[in-house]
Amino acid sequence: MQQVPFLFYQRTEMDYELASPGVLCSLSTEELLTKIQEWGLDVTEAEAQRFRDNEVDGDTVDCGLTETMVAYLFQGSFKKQVKFNQFVSRMKESSVTLTLQTVSPEDWQPSTSSTSISNENTLRLPASFEIPRFPKNLQLKLDNKEPCHKNPRDRHTIIRVLYEAVAQYTMYPTNSEYVQAVKTLVMKYPFLKDREGNGYHTWHMSLRRKFKSERAPLVDSEAVRRCKEKFGSTRRGQPNKCQRTSQRNVCQGPCVQGEDLLSIDAHLKVLQCQYQKMQPDTMVVHNRMQQTFAWRQKEIADGMPVEDVLKKYPFLGMPTGLCNELGWIQPTTGNVSQRFREGLSCVAAKVIDLTRGKTPLYQLYLDAREALTDDLPGICFFFFNFKASILYNFYR
Repeated sequence: MQQVPFLFYQRTEMDYELASPGVLCSLSTEELLTKIQEWGLDVTEAEAQRFRDNEVDGDTVDCGLTETMVAYLFQGSFKKQVKFNQFVSRMKESSVTLTLQTVSPEDWQPSTSSTSISNENTLRLPASFEIPRFPKNLQLKLDNKEPCHKNPRDRHTIIRVLYEAVAQYTMYPTNSEYVQAVKTLVMKYPFLKDREGNGYHTWHMSLRRKFKSERAPLVDSEAVRRCKEKFGSTRRGQPNKCQRTSQRNVCQGPCVQGEDLLSIDAHLKVLQCQYQKMQPDTMVVHNRMQQTFAWRQKEIADGMPVEDVLKKYPFLGMPTGLCNELGWIQPTTGNVSQRFREGLSCVAAKVIDLTRGKTPLYQLYLDAREALTDDLPGICFFFFNFKASILYNFYR
């Protein structure tokens, strides 16, 4: 059977000579005005002078004039503005000419192969996507309808197998393809559905995270580079994760002016002295802790260990001191101690009911009580003899 020659549009060398510089781009201001008048648009001397004053030539028009610019060139005439836009559009269309040429099969076969290669890079997930078989032990659990998705190891294996199946088609699935894959999974194994929502939301998010983590090392991949050039890097300009997490968003709190190293040492001596007392002066402790707050926050931010902080500021280990410190760090939270007491009072009764009889101390209490009951007759006999001897000695 004779093969028919393949016909398609192809630029010729003459077309490239015409299109590369462009007919419109090569026009000067005066030549552009002449072309406009030949088009049938009457240009007044004032309008022509605006073209000359603003250096509007063919290259400028080819780059694109805004509506405001066109309105300035042809002030007071909508008709001229519309006709000028039509003139520009027609000139741009005439700058590219396509010719029909006959190409032999030998010439167009390589192009078809390159097209097929590019199509392989843009494969999409088929509509009849099927879930592959899992490893033997996991497949046995799935066949027995065991809730293996509650086991983190089995769940990761399911996501990995699902990722490998989808990655055979594309490394950049669309949202609908993610949904198609996980819906196929839960339809084949209904007991893997989520208890809430649409039934596959957690699987959807897990699969997305898997693809994201697998694409991260592929920074040198050609496909990843093209996608970054096309869509841009969304993380550009963002600070490093370690830097973000290491920063502490702490309110400066009350800061007393005029404090130095000597005054801070004096405050610390007073605090240590108050801590040695059986009943410290709460007002003195509160004032001294407040005056050393800014200094203390600086020491903590510089990396002072917790043990040294508690040794230097012992009242931070007490409930009142800790609540005051939290109140100074976050003043908007109000009275931390009062809020904690109010919140705990709502659940205290239920917590006591749930833990009654379950603590080891309760069992020790029962054992001691039982031992005391067993020894009760001997104890009573001892006290009876002791009382009788006292009475005998008294009346003798």
